Amino acid sequence: MQISTRDSYGITVVDMEGSLDTSTSGETGDELVRLVKAGNDKILLNLEKLDYVSSAGLRAILVAAKLLQNARGEMRICSPNDTVREVLEISGFHSLLRLHDTEADALATILDASR
Repeated sequence: MQISTRDSYGITVVDMEGSLDTSTSGETGDELVRLVKAGNDKILLNLEKLDYVSSAGLRAILVAAKLLQNARGEMRICSPNDTVREVLEISGFHSLLRLHDTEADALATILDASR
């Protein structure tokens, strides 16, 4: 699992690549929590290169999303492949975090909401 971060219009974009499962969820969760605690109040998870997500991976995302929500921030998800999207939808994640088909759509929506 590889995680990289970048700034796009004041939004922290987290690119995830590989598999988010039991063996990678702890480190991933720690990184997401670190980003929230560092004051990043708008986080976009770009899952374009994420091949697989397990329940442990979902839990890591959820912990960071709730922490961010308590800090009056927001987290969104973009570009999941069909397999990852199905897991997010079956688990009900799409009702907790907004899913966007593309990064551009997600960024535009977040920026519009900020105005």
